Amino acid sequence: MEVYVRKDIQAFEFVSFTEFKSEDELDFCCEKLKKYVSVVKSWSGKIGKFCIVEKDTLTPIDYCPFCGEKIEYISVE
Repeated sequence: MEVYVRKDIQAFEFVSFTEFKSEDELDFCCEKLKKYVSVVKSWSGKIGKFCIVEKDTLTPIDYCPFCGEKIEYISVE
């Protein structure tokens, strides 16, 4: 699964990452991840990755926790 991200820097200190594609355009690796992302706000703008959310803790993921496919985060200028 490929996720395109853009790094935005504002005022030299605030860095955020935005998804380049909308969820409708993103080809999810499995339906379980697609459903999880639609129900839980799992995109972290600070980290620039999808995360598993547990209470107040965000754990970034590089592999789908449901099917195991690698998630490629591709930086776009």
